[in-house]
Amino acid sequence: MEDEPRFKRPEVVNDDSLVLYCNQYSYYCQKVLWALHEKDIKFTKYEIDVANDEHFSEWFLELNPRAELPVLQKGLLIVPGSNRILDYLEENYPKNKPLKLSWNENVKILNLKNALDKLPIGVITMGSFLHPRTVVAPKSPFVQPVRYTILERDETVSKRLRDYAKAFPAFNEVLQKKAEFHDRKRQMLTSEQYFLQLLDIVDHVLADAETELAKSGEDVTWIAGEDITLVDISLGCLLYRLYVLGLEERFWAGGKRPQMEKYFNRVMTSENFQHTLPTKTSLLKTIWLNTPSTYKAGIAAFSFSSMIIGSTLLKR
Repeated sequence: MEDEPRFKRPEVVNDDSLVLYCNQYSYYCQKVLWALHEKDIKFTKYEIDVANDEHFSEWFLELNPRAELPVLQKGLLIVPGSNRILDYLEENYPKNKPLKLSWNENVKILNLKNALDKLPIGVITMGSFLHPRTVVAPKSPFVQPVRYTILERDETVSKRLRDYAKAFPAFNEVLQKKAEFHDRKRQMLTSEQYFLQLLDIVDHVLADAETELAKSGEDVTWIAGEDITLVDISLGCLLYRLYVLGLEERFWAGGKRPQMEKYFNRVMTSENFQHTLPTKTSLLKTIWLNTPSTYKAGIAAFSFSSMIIGSTLLKR
C-alpha cells in the first residue's frame, strides 16, 4: 500500500446539506437518486471511483466499514444502505412528496416490494457476465470489453480486500469477512445452474408484478395507483438493470409480459428517472477506460478504416 492515501475525504461545507456518496452504475444508488429527485430534495452527489477501489479507502471505510454504496451524510449523521436511506428520507422529509406505501396498502404489493428488495442484484449482474449465453445484446456500459475488465477485477477482489484489511487494522475483521463472503459467492456463481436458479426467482417475482400491473388497468400510471411509490422505484430500477444486462427478452420483451413492457417504457420516459442515468459522455468515458488495450487497438483500427472508406466515398 502507498504511504500517501490515493483518496481523501471530501469536505462537507454545510452541516445541513445532504451528501450522497454513490456510483452512477450502482443499482442501489440509482434507487436513492430516483427517490431524491421524486421528493425534490436538494443534495450533493459525490461519485465514488469504484474502479480504483475508492470504496476500500480509509476515509470511506470510516463512513461505512462494509465498503458498500450508497451512503448518505448530513453533518455527523451517516446513513448507509439504500433501504435505510429511503426510510430516512421518508421519516425526515414528511413535507416532501411521500413515497412510502401506506400501512393498509394491498398486501400483495407489500409482499412484492419485500421480494424485490431481497433480490441479490449484484450477484445477478456478475452472473450475467460469467454466463454470457444467458443474455442477448447487453447495453452500455456492460458491453463485452467492459464485462471482461470487470470479471478480471472481480477475480482479485478477495486478495485486495485482505490487503486493505492489513493496511487498515481498524477495519480488519469486517474486510476479512467480506473477502470470505466474496470467495463463497464467486464459487457459487461459477455454476451456471445456480445462476439460472437465481433467474427463475427473478421470473417468479416479475410474474407477481405482471399480475399486479394487469389489475391496475390502463388508466393507472404506477403499480399502486396514480402516484409513484417505493415499490415502483425498486421495480423500475430492477427492470432497467435487467435491460442493460441484456435480459429483457427473457423476462418481458416481445409480448412475453405486455403490462410490464408498457410499465418499463413508462419508467424510461419518467423525467425523474432520467436524472439517475449516466450521460452519453460518461458512458463513453467509462467504456473506454475499462476497455483492455487489445480491444482499444481493434477499435482504433476500425475507426481509422471507417474514416478512410468514408473519405474515399466522399471523393467519388
